[in-house]
Amino acid sequence: MDNLDDKIDTLIRDKLVSFIQENAARIKRITTKFTQSNKKFTLDHWQALYDSYDKMFRAMPREMLRVEREVRLKFVSTVSEDRVIRLKTMFNTETELLIQKLAKAYQPEFERLGHGADFEARIEKSRKKLSESLDQNIQKCLDAVNGDTGQAKKATVEDLMQLYDVKETTLHGIQIVASLQSINSLLAQINGDAGLKEILGNFQDGFRHMFQDIQKNRSTDTATMEARKKFKMEVARDAMTVREIVLNTEPFLEQWALPEEKRNSEIIRKSWANVFDILEGQGGRWQAVIPNFKPLYEFMCGEGG
Repeated sequence: MDNLDDKIDTLIRDKLVSFIQENAARIKRITTKFTQSNKKFTLDHWQALYDSYDKMFRAMPREMLRVEREVRLKFVSTVSEDRVIRLKTMFNTETELLIQKLAKAYQPEFERLGHGADFEARIEKSRKKLSESLDQNIQKCLDAVNGDTGQAKKATVEDLMQLYDVKETTLHGIQIVASLQSINSLLAQINGDAGLKEILGNFQDGFRHMFQDIQKNRSTDTATMEARKKFKMEVARDAMTVREIVLNTEPFLEQWALPEEKRNSEIIRKSWANVFDILEGQGGRWQAVIPNFKPLYEFMCGEGG
């Protein structure tokens, strides 16, 4: 278990390093923009730089716990209380170092411009949001990995590969393992007659169709670098499209798990609208999948079930 923890820690630190690098590049672009407009070192400039850090802070807990969740779900490993403490310690240490670096570089400039109190308020707000976001994402991770509500056993990666006829490289490449596991668990909770079972079967067939489509062997025997580049872009675009559909389907089904009186019809409709728009945007290619998804939406809304 310690070996797995160490491997996850390495992946998390790599993720944190990538955030820091992305922030540094973004800050450079912001400074260039303000320099070109003769507004370098103005209050607007410093606020924009702080906002860049804030954007990084918002993403860090979510993505850090995404790594934890997806690796543990792959290896069917739970999160212990000691592990939670370790995660919090690591995250708080890393973020506090970044906040101190931020304060050392920017606080004097805010004070020089007469906005020292504003900077201090920003720092406190960032610390509070970081703490809240960390707790929320840890809880989501615990619910996903350690959850035991009497449902069927959580699907493994191998289960998903077999169920949806999808390759492991595809699942991990577009980062949908955790979402598909959640969707599979939610579908398992939906009980009903043979008609409803058929609706759910068609729903899963829709995913199979998309996975098989993006995994089709396409000709890579292209004579030019431009053609090869175009092919790679098409593959990446397809993967992103499927990921967006999966991610929009998850909140749609989460509403099903709630008691009927607690369901949020707006979330149901917006999630379905997002899925529909994405599929429509594919033209004739994936429009055939819409009938696989639409009956479940109509059933949930009482429009056809």
